Amino acid sequence: MAMGVLALTRMQALKRQLRLITPDAWRSPAAHLPGARKAATLAAYINGVLVLLSFAATGYLLVKGVGWGAYGNSFGFGALMAGAFIPFAMGLGAATTIPQLLQVIPAGAKVGRSLYSIILALAATVTGEGIKGGEVQPTLIGGAVLLVCAGAVALLGRAAGRMRGETV
Repeated sequence: MAMGVLALTRMQALKRQLRLITPDAWRSPAAHLPGARKAATLAAYINGVLVLLSFAATGYLLVKGVGWGAYGNSFGFGALMAGAFIPFAMGLGAATTIPQLLQVIPAGAKVGRSLYSIILALAATVTGEGIKGGEVQPTLIGGAVLLVCAGAVALLGRAAGRMRGETV
């Protein structure tokens, strides 16, 4: 966790240096257009949902890990505690894109799209396993997450294009 925090602070310092060198390179040339601003706001809301979902998954894994640790399963406890860092890091990554999106920087939508794609791949796996095993609950949950993530990826792709000034 300390290495992650150190890497994040180092990355932030490098971003600040790059912004000093090229201040206008980050902002969209269409940032003054109302359509680009609306697309950026929509993308910020979509990434905000990703932040909430990621932090909820982190909390679920932490509670599950504490429950497993209470029963003497130290390996399961350690695995879930380590696994909880993944959605936490995704939530932090999505949270850092929201200020970018509010400044109409299309890179924030691309990052959100990538993070949703990771969840999309996991949901496809859960859905496939549910179908293969003939289980209803994993199939329904995986399918619902699959649809939500596919919609978010499509909307973020359109929003990034609109922020760049493309007609979508």
